[in-house]
Amino acid sequence: MRKTLMLTVVLLLSAVCLLAQDNMGKSSGMADETTITGCLSRAGGYFTLTDSSGNKHHLVGYNAKQMGEHVGHTVEITGTPTIKTTDTTQTGLESSAKETPAFKVKSVKHIAATCSAM
Repeated sequence: MRKTLMLTVVLLLSAVCLLAQDNMGKSSGMADETTITGCLSRAGGYFTLTDSSGNKHHLVGYNAKQMGEHVGHTVEITGTPTIKTTDTTQTGLESSAKETPAFKVKSVKHIAATCSAM
């Protein structure tokens, strides 16, 4: 009887933990999906989209092979604004973490084989 009770408690706690994890990040405060259009470029291992206003959007969460096919092209990227954190803090020293605005890519749509003057 005691083992059955303990098993039931463990299962209930596990279910609560899984439910809590599933609901993380689903608050109404999350940024809505949006689409930006611009010229795709690559520097090093990073992709950037420059929109018609000259704003540069650092892209994250993409398929590098798919994105690489569109460098120098005008593309439409759908995704969500996010923050990229880079941390080079050494143990025992003050934090050197930096937060940079970024755009998490969900999909890429080819618009033109060239970039217009942006």
